[in-house]
Amino acid sequence: MIACHIEPKGQLEPEGEGLWRSTGADPQFRLTRPGGGRLFRFRLTGGWVRLRLDLEPVGTTKLVPLLYVDDGSGFREDAALRLEWREDGGVDDLIRLPRRVRGLRLDPLAASGRFRLSRASLEPLSGPRAAFEIARRLLRPLPDHERRPAALIPNLARLALSRPPAALWRAFWDSARPRRAAASYAAWIERVERPALPSPEAMREAIEGFAIRPRISIVMPVYNTPAPYLAAALASIRAQSYPDWELCLCDDASTAPHIAPMLARLAAEEPRVRLHTREKNGGIVAASNDALALATGDWLTLIDHDDTIPPHALFALVAALNDAPETDFVYSDEDKITVDGERYEPFFKPDWSPETLEACMYTAHLALYRMDIVARIGGFRAECEGAQDYDFVLRYTEHARHVRHVPQVLYHWRAIPGSTAQAMDNKGYVVAAAVRALEDRARRTGGLDVVRPTAFAGSFHLRRVLKERPLVSIVIPTAGRDSVVRGKTVDLLAACLASIRDTSTYESIEIVAVDNGDLRPGTKAALARHGARAVTWDRPEFNVAAKMNLGARHATGTVLVFLNDDVEVITPDWIEAMLALLLIPGVGAVGAKLLFETGELQHVGVSVIDATPDHPRRTYPREDPGHFFSTAGNRNYLAVTGACVMVRRADFEAVGGFDERFAVNYNDVDLCLRLYERGLRSVYCAEAQLYHYESRNRARTVDPAEHAAFRARWAKKLPRDPYYGEWFEALPPTFELDPARF
Repeated sequence: MIACHIEPKGQLEPEGEGLWRSTGADPQFRLTRPGGGRLFRFRLTGGWVRLRLDLEPVGTTKLVPLLYVDDGSGFREDAALRLEWREDGGVDDLIRLPRRVRGLRLDPLAASGRFRLSRASLEPLSGPRAAFEIARRLLRPLPDHERRPAALIPNLARLALSRPPAALWRAFWDSARPRRAAASYAAWIERVERPALPSPEAMREAIEGFAIRPRISIVMPVYNTPAPYLAAALASIRAQSYPDWELCLCDDASTAPHIAPMLARLAAEEPRVRLHTREKNGGIVAASNDALALATGDWLTLIDHDDTIPPHALFALVAALNDAPETDFVYSDEDKITVDGERYEPFFKPDWSPETLEACMYTAHLALYRMDIVARIGGFRAECEGAQDYDFVLRYTEHARHVRHVPQVLYHWRAIPGSTAQAMDNKGYVVAAAVRALEDRARRTGGLDVVRPTAFAGSFHLRRVLKERPLVSIVIPTAGRDSVVRGKTVDLLAACLASIRDTSTYESIEIVAVDNGDLRPGTKAALARHGARAVTWDRPEFNVAAKMNLGARHATGTVLVFLNDDVEVITPDWIEAMLALLLIPGVGAVGAKLLFETGELQHVGVSVIDATPDHPRRTYPREDPGHFFSTAGNRNYLAVTGACVMVRRADFEAVGGFDERFAVNYNDVDLCLRLYERGLRSVYCAEAQLYHYESRNRARTVDPAEHAAFRARWAKKLPRDPYYGEWFEALPPTFELDPARF
């Protein structure tokens, strides 16, 4: 056993015993021998080692530990190994080292964040010991009954007959190897962004042909910006290929001596610069409004004083306006840059998502706002100081009818220690200001019930008051079977009914269970006890879509909830939370946050990629914030699961209910997509949480005929999922860059 010395090498700051803070996108440690010298007493000739680290995240930090091995050719990205961080804490991986090892490097994550790391050890393993460890790790995840000889030996015998011995032997050893490193944003930049960049000549030619050439007013308040960052921000604007812009600067009485001469020199050199200098510091809102007062353009954009935009940024947005002149609001993707200018943490945004905007400020930068709408809503509000841009967008989008998303990274946020780009926790007052902005949003658009931050700074729950409390009919298709839940055999339907009645706080509900005509006396007694009605499906074939349609016809509520019988309510106000979203004009279907019995995520929305529906971030931890809060807050998706979905009866009937040709799979997604065709959105409701015991009474399979029918209907109509970036991993959908491509 070798106890390694953990030596910080870059973008790391110690904050206590074993406590570290990453200050950039590439924090690094070297693993060396205590006291110096080689890590091994002799030059290692290759073999298996066991690497153990007591690595733990702090707060919402996401760890993605990578190990780099220098075999004499340096630490290469293409040879990085992704270590597995275990839920019970730390890293305990088997690694096959190359013949020669000159050094080991550990990168604990690829972003800013806080974590603990105080111990690292390496244990060289002999061949037999390595084989024993691999076998133990292969058996560990199996259920107890599958590890017993009676089940294990027949399974091993079948495995032995399934493949040649040499292939099985290779697969055995390969199973222990850590995966190659996750997809690289740098690789995406090289393979996707760079080849697609328009040349200066191509942009000049396109601009000459633009039917619309608006003047873009760039509003930039400035206060004591470090000189290198301010210079970079100003230079990026002057480098724009689109020439019809004006830069409206307001110096908010900066005390740093370099600010005034820098801005005065720029104003003298560049006729498109308009400069106002405040005599007294007024804060971000006052300075932004003073800069806005200088604007004479047709469209407005906001750029922070330490951020940058690429040379084609304004060109790309104006090109979008020319493609769709009716556009009122256009926004792009963005990423972050370190103090050294290294790009990281891209935000590939969804297309226009009104409910997502009420959960987080997702549109952010870079965006264009029509000045006539800006004049209508006024400037920035002092009561929302710190989240004034969020408040501005919330008010602006109430007047915007045509919104366009440009899926290009056109803005680079500078992550300086203490900035919001690095972490919103660094500016706590921003959260309070955002809550005020959202409260006012709710008051203007239906009435405020409550706004509260989620556990993740920058994400929020907004709920409007229920001005009506319609009868909600809960339709439950059931086979009336038992299953094992938390180690006990339970009657699924009876348990589901008890959960609804005992936990739910919404009073105006009726329950309609659709059975097969073979319910047991105990289950019938549960129906009577909980005030539920039974409707019998009297045909021999299994068709859950037909059963749900039957239940809907017998239900009397104006709102329908379709619920699996293997579901247990967690949050008492789940119906209120979902109903508050459903009553928003333009919303057609609302789904809940569903958890496996283990607490892992089962459903937080449905993506449809290559005409194949799937659940993003399935099996991620319950506390997972998601991709830019995709799990923590409400979010728009193309569809939600029928295991728990709420719809208006009128909308359900208008599209003809569930298509009974999808007897088992995809009937729920197909319903949501037909609502989408009618201009109605699907929303994942993060506040409504239920356990889902995931079809324990049926195998999780998809009939190829149903998949083919789904593809025949939707493949051409939906060539892409507007809410899931095309660069993300598709199978399964994780909201992470696709490692097969990058």
